[in-house]
Amino acid sequence: MKRLCGLLCTIALCVTMYHNSFTEEKVAPSPVLIQSVALLAFGCLGLSTADKIWAKKKDGDTKTEA
Repeated sequence: MKRLCGLLCTIALCVTMYHNSFTEEKVAPSPVLIQSVALLAFGCLGLSTADKIWAKKKDGDTKTEA
């Protein structure tokens, strides 16, 4: 679920930035909103990667104990 959320945030952010490059500045979303979506995407994808790394370490620890 974290990967899906991160992927959707990343796609939404890229589409928004691309769309805003062709519109007037008064129509652009606030910088706080853009930063929030970027941090959410970074956080979701980063947490998913961290979970994968820690799961490998736990699997490696159980193999050495057995």
